Amino acid sequence: MTDFTDMHWAIMPHVCRVCMGRVLAHKSIDGTKTFRCSNCGLERNGETEIVICSCGLKLRTGRDMGFRCLVNDKKTPECESEIVATQVNPL
Repeated sequence: MTDFTDMHWAIMPHVCRVCMGRVLAHKSIDGTKTFRCSNCGLERNGETEIVICSCGLKLRTGRDMGFRCLVNDKKTPECESEIVATQVNPL
């Protein structure tokens, strides 16, 4: 059986840039921050969740795509997600 005592993950108010699954965060004893998608498993180390979340989406030119992770105020049967990625700054 797996020992979960040292596996504390926080649910972040962000979604994965690959699959839109929720982003989880973990800080290890040495201070390393790991961000992981709870759906597809994409995992990266970094200072903030922007290393895997939709807020960090950029064009090939490096220009910000203008997406931000926001609370879904208008849940519907088609989209019940608590957090969604929304384009807030048009290109």
